[in-house]
Amino acid sequence: MIIRYQGHAFFTLELENGTVIAMDPYDEFYQYPKRRLAADVVTMSHHHHDHDGIAAVATPFVSIDTAGSHALPDCRITGVATWHDHHCGAHRGANTFFVVEAEGLRIGHAGDLGHLLTPEQLRAIGKLDILLLPVGGKYTIDAAEAVQVWQQLAPTVCIPMHYRTRYNEDMPVTPLENFLQAASADSLTMPLIRATAGDMDQRTPVVVLEIEPV
Repeated sequence: MIIRYQGHAFFTLELENGTVIAMDPYDEFYQYPKRRLAADVVTMSHHHHDHDGIAAVATPFVSIDTAGSHALPDCRITGVATWHDHHCGAHRGANTFFVVEAEGLRIGHAGDLGHLLTPEQLRAIGKLDILLLPVGGKYTIDAAEAVQVWQQLAPTVCIPMHYRTRYNEDMPVTPLENFLQAASADSLTMPLIRATAGDMDQRTPVVVLEIEPV
């Protein structure tokens, strides 16, 4: 599986057979590169414009935006109901935490998670190989809370997302460095990650993915 970071909360997962899963795509958002890519499946954690930008997908696709189990030919995707804020959705609504199971791997995308996870949610999510985690605060958990969620889930690898970059300097979120300092863990910056079930124990705890060039 190849995981690429398109920016903000937008990732693509490419399976060995060529199937592409796009997660939380944006369309036009601040100065991020405008994407137009092929995908077979699109997951959307919630319907805010920076997470459901389906115009970025140029091919027919299966859309998944609900909790529950979704069985597909090449993978299984499970949505776990969470909230976008600390107040059970009263401020920003619902959020779905998606778990993709494919090729012997379990990848979790937290969307715009806004709170620490409950025991019930932790059980529903289960053990993860890779966690895609928002860390920038304001609209999601902040750096300190992200470290707590990371510790709650204890994935093999954590990939941060949803933080300030050169593409969104006016967005009121904190930079990646806040999370890295709070995490106090070894990290490695990579252009993409090629993950297999057999090599996860060789990975650093935190992997920072560079934003995919256009």
